[in-house]
Parts: sequence; structure tokens; C-alpha cells
Amino acid sequence: MAKTVVSVAAACDLSLPAVSVKSGQPADGFAPVTVANRKIFLPLTQVEFEQVRNLQHRQRQTLWSGIGCLAFGAAMARFPTMLPFAIVIAALSAVLWGLTWFTLRMYLPSMEVEGSRIRMARVHERFAAVVGNES
Repeated sequence: MAKTVVSVAAACDLSLPAVSVKSGQPADGFAPVTVANRKIFLPLTQVEFEQVRNLQHRQRQTLWSGIGCLAFGAAMARFPTMLPFAIVIAALSAVLWGLTWFTLRMYLPSMEVEGSRIRMARVHERFAAVVGNES
């Protein structure tokens, strides 16, 4: 794995080279990822894109299911076992949300925004070479 620096403008405007940041293969599209309140588009293959989309979907799903369980448990609090049961399910949803967040962060490259540049680590060597040639 390699490190590289790209401009924020290129990452936000879909101007990064069409080389996957994960595998170095020709990218089929771009996956939106939020970094420092900015939507960054990373080039990925179709399989990698679907994996990222699946993880993002699971993360949203666990968040909303936890909130729904807490609301349902509060609404059904007159029954003695419903509120503790809902709290346990909401806690499990929070744990699953944390696990999907961690998995997504480990799957994608680490990114730090520094002014008008993004410092990326854990990218494929081919992507770093192509970005290095364009800079």
C-alpha cells in the first residue's frame, strides 16, 4: 500500500484518474465518501463500489433500527419487559453500527484534509503512481 496527496477540488469534482484506489484496476465509477464535511469521490471498480455501498447501507440501517427500537420500547413501556428489551436491541444496533463504521474505515484509504489537499494512505501503488504523474 502507498501514500499520496490529491487536491480537494479534483476529489470533489470527479477529476481523479480512473484507477481504483483499492486494487489499481481500471475504475468503473466513483464512490461518495464524506471526509471533514466534504463529499469526496473515490474511483473504485464495480465490485468495490458495491461493497462500499453495502457497508454504508448497513450503517444507516443499524442506526435507524436502533432508534426505532428505542421509540417502540418507550411507546410500549407500560409492559414491564418491553423497554429493557428495546434498550438491549438498540445497544446491539449501536455495536453493529460501530463495527460497520470500523470496517468501512479499514476498507477505504485513510484520508486527512489539509487545506486544499487530501493526504491519502493505504492506496494502491498504481493509483499513487498515476496521481504522482499528474501532479
